[in-house]
Amino acid sequence: MSRLSRTVLALLLTAAVSCSDDATSLFLRVEGADEATQLELRGVRDGEPWFGPERRPEQEGTPFSGEQTLRLRFNSPPDVPFELQVDALQGGDPIARTSVEVTLRKGEEMELRLQLTKEPPPDGGTPDGGEPDAGAPDAGVMDGGTDGGSPDGGEPDAGAPDAGTGVCTTCVQPGGACVPVTSARACGGSGVACVDCVADGRANQCTAGGACSCGSRGTPCDEGERCQGDICVCDPDTCAGCCEGNACRNGNTMTACGINGATCTACNASKADNCATGGCRCGTSPACTGLLSCRSGSCSL
Repeated sequence: MSRLSRTVLALLLTAAVSCSDDATSLFLRVEGADEATQLELRGVRDGEPWFGPERRPEQEGTPFSGEQTLRLRFNSPPDVPFELQVDALQGGDPIARTSVEVTLRKGEEMELRLQLTKEPPPDGGTPDGGEPDAGAPDAGVMDGGTDGGSPDGGEPDAGAPDAGTGVCTTCVQPGGACVPVTSARACGGSGVACVDCVADGRANQCTAGGACSCGSRGTPCDEGERCQGDICVCDPDTCAGCCEGNACRNGNTMTACGINGATCTACNASKADNCATGGCRCGTSPACTGLLSCRSGSCSL
């Protein structure tokens, strides 16, 4: 996805009357909002609304395409985790959503990558035509005597309870069993199949919203990274490209060139014009050296 296709939105949420430079903040990278025209955000803590709903942009604009980024700033961060809820809206109706538990660190910015899940469209159906069972209470009555008479022989009607079943709000294991509580080994929500978050090493917990997460970031680590001690790390064991800090890059660009988990290198634009097989190159040859410069794919003075 080209960075030029990303739409950048800014959201300022204040829990006090003003915002300072060292305010606590969240930087959100939101995927899965394509075709939406607004994002709606809410914060819930201790089961009560904390902020929102806030819509950005405030008025509907052109449909989104690709990753959306937002920054949320808090002057008075909560001293307990809170649930961040994000909906993608189209015409004011949600078409995708997600939620994640967040624990803020005062004076720091936390980056979260959120993957929205598409909402099923309304089916337009009507209630089924089922009717209550036809059974009626029996007509028998207690006799009016005091001579030890017993109740009449009437029996309950033959109606049976309806066949409705409970709804699974967590996830379903192979075989159809609904887990009572989600975990890193059985994560999900709304009755979907359970996922093992730790199987590929990119996550170590399951959020309250049923999503795999590495620490508090709200999502698994990116491809080529692994979750270690609640943070994502990049090393030769996981990254086929190059490591830029703890982020795994493809390793085939002039600004981040490398292979097999090595530290990314920025190619000198006067000595090379591309990155291939993990190295800076001039055309199809290695990067120019000495006084030679790379021009039109060849080294020359």
